[in-house]
Amino acid sequence: MIVCCLRDWENEKNAFHPIINKGIEFITQTDFSTLSPGKYDIIPEKMFCLYQEMNTLPANEMRAESHFKFVDIQFLLQGEETIGVARGAADHQVVEDRAEKHDIVFYQHTKNESLIHLVPGMFAVFFPQDLHRPCCHTHGESFIRKAVIKIHLSLFDHGLIMNNQ
Repeated sequence: MIVCCLRDWENEKNAFHPIINKGIEFITQTDFSTLSPGKYDIIPEKMFCLYQEMNTLPANEMRAESHFKFVDIQFLLQGEETIGVARGAADHQVVEDRAEKHDIVFYQHTKNESLIHLVPGMFAVFFPQDLHRPCCHTHGESFIRKAVIKIHLSLFDHGLIMNNQ
């Protein structure tokens, strides 16, 4: 997992994988106020943005999730959000498995969960071993707008990144 904010990203981006930087660049170059919530391709079938609007919920009403084929960049555009994070998908009991069709599995309970608080301009990167419980209340309900960049694991091969730019 990586947690960062846009104001620091310019100075720290050399430490990030180039495909993660490509996702952040998409966010910085997109005027989300002109878009409707939905899916927007960046690299067809390999990298896309899910633009979402929703209200946060109490953490006990949200389930942790993980993915096996995609890395998430969750970038908060508006509101405030808490995301619970735990490591080790194999150490947790799956309560709903939609991995084959949708690359997502859900967990009801997590072990050793840490909380991160996002405000606009902050983002978190979640890898396959990062269980994450997004869209939770921080100080009560908050309307949030967020961009979730989904990056297929195959794009972390440097040769494929260069061919898709």
